[in-house]
Amino acid sequence: MRDTARVQAFVDLARDYPRQSLTPGEALIHDGDPGGNLFILLDGSLRIEKDGVPVAVVAEPGVCVGEMSVLLDVPSTADVIATEATTVACVEHARGLVAAHPELALALARLLAARVQRMTTYLADLQHQYADHEGGLGMVNVVLGSLTHAASERSQLGSERDPEPEY
Repeated sequence: MRDTARVQAFVDLARDYPRQSLTPGEALIHDGDPGGNLFILLDGSLRIEKDGVPVAVVAEPGVCVGEMSVLLDVPSTADVIATEATTVACVEHARGLVAAHPELALALARLLAARVQRMTTYLADLQHQYADHEGGLGMVNVVLGSLTHAASERSQLGSERDPEPEY
């Protein structure tokens, strides 16, 4: 299924919600904000950053941001910044909406599954490229294995080096 088909449910949902306009460089979400709101991109583009490091740029109408905090019931997990004049639809208190509408939960699950598939493909490629390396990059398979097989409902982000990271 193409991404365009995956986001159609969100384009349809956006019709019923208020709009927010952003100027280039304006933050929509700050890492650590209380979260719980879902934002649907209508036009423009958004850069997702973690600790100042760009992670992704989204520019397809219907793509959502804020979904991690909604689904995991945690504070926002990244900064989201407009890279150009941008308009989003704001779905406040989206947790209740997702709980009441299973089709919306399924649409979010499909969107996230597509993202995970793309990342997994990329990470598998990294694993092949650095399989013979020792140390950091040679450990990609170990890191991936531990992340994908974590038993807890919410992954703990700490490590022995930094048991309580700020991210």
